[in-house]
Amino acid sequence: MGIEEVKIPLLPATYRTPSHSVRLVSADLQSFLECELSVERLNAVHKWLWLAGLPSSPRPLHYQRLKKREIVVAEQLDLHMVWSPSRILIKPLSRFLFCPHFWHANICPHPLLYQTALGFLLSYIALIEREIDLKIAKDKCLIPESITWAGWLALVEEIITTISQGAAYPTGNAAIDILSTRALHTSVNPRFYYGELRLGRLNWIYRLIQRAPRGYLSSCTTYGEFVKENVNSLITIFAYTAIVLSAMQVGLATTFLSEDYAFGRASYVFSLFAIIAPLAGIVGLLAVLAVFFTMNLLRTLKVRGDRRQQGAGV
Repeated sequence: MGIEEVKIPLLPATYRTPSHSVRLVSADLQSFLECELSVERLNAVHKWLWLAGLPSSPRPLHYQRLKKREIVVAEQLDLHMVWSPSRILIKPLSRFLFCPHFWHANICPHPLLYQTALGFLLSYIALIEREIDLKIAKDKCLIPESITWAGWLALVEEIITTISQGAAYPTGNAAIDILSTRALHTSVNPRFYYGELRLGRLNWIYRLIQRAPRGYLSSCTTYGEFVKENVNSLITIFAYTAIVLSAMQVGLATTFLSEDYAFGRASYVFSLFAIIAPLAGIVGLLAVLAVFFTMNLLRTLKVRGDRRQQGAGV
């Protein structure tokens, strides 16, 4: 596979659980792999993912650069290939996925782990399409430095050939997407039926479907940032409202529209809306802020209580 014969550990020493506890990988390898290869959050809203992305392979890394997206390392697999206008989150390809013995001993016996790990590996086959993609991946520490271009080509050929054995591909000049065939789809986790997923839409899917106020991944890290982000949106709405009110005022000054009952009624209703909407927007923003503050406070108290039960002096 183009990997130098050096004794580099395949696994990290510790990992962090969903409850943010730090544990030794050697203490429970199975739990580590389930955490490392978890895409449960995306599978929970799988039937809505068509709103956030196309059911196709992700575009290669050089294309992400072309779209002026910053490639950001994210170690959570459920953030892999999630993008916003200025960045795309990519999970590094774990070193243990290059070890055939590790696959046979720890991944293949568990169907869910196998399907997720294979889908993750196939996503990289799409992301690293050309030699420049391999260079970008190494520069961003997405794959081990020891992987050579020749070794990568051999690995891709081996994976695609092995999985697609028995699949009836069309002949001649028919165009097919080898990463979207039925043979591959039945072998991978459903999350990997989709490539890149748009973060903004994922946030709304989670808010509306999962009833999670924070969304899928909140970009606000402080209350001040949250207020600033939403106040800017309110200011835009208020500015548009002011323009409409000014236009209505000019219209009512004309003889033609001043005698029009429907226009007068609409002006009356919109004037009331312009008075009530800013107050409602500010009250709503403060209410959401209060909910977030309460949730964070309760979570802090819960974590503090758990740590005290464990004997920590907090």
